[in-house]
Amino acid sequence: MENNSNIKTYKKYIKYLSVFFIIFFLGLFTERFDLDNKLSSIFKDSLDSISRFLYSFTSKEKIFINIEPKHYDKILKTRELSLKKNKLTEDLQDWVPAQLTNKDNFHNIRIRLKGVFADHWEDSVQWSFKIKVNNDSKSVFGLRRFVIQPPKTLSYLYEWLFMKALEKEKLISLGAKYLDVIINGNSRGAYILQGQVSEELIKNNNRVQGPVIGFSQNLWIKEQINSEKLSAIGAAPSLNGVEDSFWRAKIEPVQFSDEQIGTEQEAYLKKAIYLLESFRNGTLKSSQVFDTDQLAKVMVLRAIIGSSEFDWLDTKFYFNPITSLLEPISKETHVDLNLNFEKYYFSWWIDSSNIAPHYIKNTNFFIDTLYKDKNFYRKYLSELDRLSKKKYYEELIQENLKDFNKYKRILNQNYPTKKIFSMKHLEINRTRIQDFLNPVQGLNVYFVDYKDNFLVLDVSNLQRLPIEIQGIEFDNKYKVYRKEPILIHGQKPFTPLKRNIIKIDCRHMEKCKKLTIDEQKIIFKILGQEEERKAEISKHYYESK
Repeated sequence: MENNSNIKTYKKYIKYLSVFFIIFFLGLFTERFDLDNKLSSIFKDSLDSISRFLYSFTSKEKIFINIEPKHYDKILKTRELSLKKNKLTEDLQDWVPAQLTNKDNFHNIRIRLKGVFADHWEDSVQWSFKIKVNNDSKSVFGLRRFVIQPPKTLSYLYEWLFMKALEKEKLISLGAKYLDVIINGNSRGAYILQGQVSEELIKNNNRVQGPVIGFSQNLWIKEQINSEKLSAIGAAPSLNGVEDSFWRAKIEPVQFSDEQIGTEQEAYLKKAIYLLESFRNGTLKSSQVFDTDQLAKVMVLRAIIGSSEFDWLDTKFYFNPITSLLEPISKETHVDLNLNFEKYYFSWWIDSSNIAPHYIKNTNFFIDTLYKDKNFYRKYLSELDRLSKKKYYEELIQENLKDFNKYKRILNQNYPTKKIFSMKHLEINRTRIQDFLNPVQGLNVYFVDYKDNFLVLDVSNLQRLPIEIQGIEFDNKYKVYRKEPILIHGQKPFTPLKRNIIKIDCRHMEKCKKLTIDEQKIIFKILGQEEERKAEISKHYYESK
């Protein structure tokens, strides 16, 4: 009996010990291979897939696409090659014929995979597509060219909201709507349908016919692939890297047919390319090339919605034959709610400086070139202040509440485990922008000299935005303004302060002397802002040899 008892106890200890080692090694493997996050991701993706399957039974708006097996096989082959290359390159972008049905309306179309990066086609079910409607068929939702994409590739609900903002401000909008996509009888779940550049889209936005141009992505994609190859073998990045692709990219027309060669439209195209190239090489200013009212609004709308970038590769430009200026066509908000937006933010809307690891590492030369035109920068910052003072997007949601609630419900049904929208995110963006436009930092101002009726001062700007010195205020509140404000550039992060020697015509000779100068104040404004600010003048000045 005693032996049996010992055996049972021994087995019991062996059992407990085995369980302990199993848990211990599972813990090691989980930590080593990040299994807990991977399992969580698999579980969430599975739940989303089930939800999309159930959504297909209740969805009200659908489009059906039928692709013959031999043509569908071409799409599968393209996807397979793209997965191997980790990019969908131009040589793989083959169109195939198909039929699209929407509410008993039949359309002959051509279709192909869309998206350079794998997030557009790496999922087992949801892939992005470009679609062209054949000339023998009517347009679809008023469009002859459009894309259908998984909402996750266009920031879920944010893309629709951004397009509504563009419409409200009478800017060029590609539009957006969410519907169920069924391909060869199988539901792919909710997709976002968005227009692409075409004559119909230009007319839908109440513009006259004119060419659309943009910076080509082809060289940038090739450079990306080459850089990845070098990285894979442990080599340093290519000396011909992607960091300054902006200067090398071709400027090309979008959807410009051979039939337009020799016509008025070709003359417009030449003028459009000349304008954009002259902007890039610095011979023309932003305000000489772009419709700056529209460009400023587009950038502000992206800033206050929380876009991570204003990408020169994604932005196209419509040449308006009436104004002879370029108008931006903006898309892809690039809002990432997985990033801790309470802590992190992107600063392209301030300047082109990159000051934190989560920022895009490349200098945004496009933004940098735009902001060099201080007239445009002033207009942009003024618009940024105006629209961020109010809860712009919250008001826009209320104006479109029915559609907002409908689309939010659709996306929640398709992605129950994902963050698709956040009102808090909008408010944090707005508050952050307003805080930046109203900084606690101002100016350091030192007395240098008073001679021949001129007050000489040493001024350093302490914050990132440019300021304009307006004049001087005396201790009796009397103010003397300069005929032209003095512009002082913003302070670049993590760099020494720049000293600026300025002169002010000072009629009050006694009050401008060193003895009483600390009773006076310099009047200045942050570029583009209406509020006058003041900075004290220090009489104690250190002058280097």
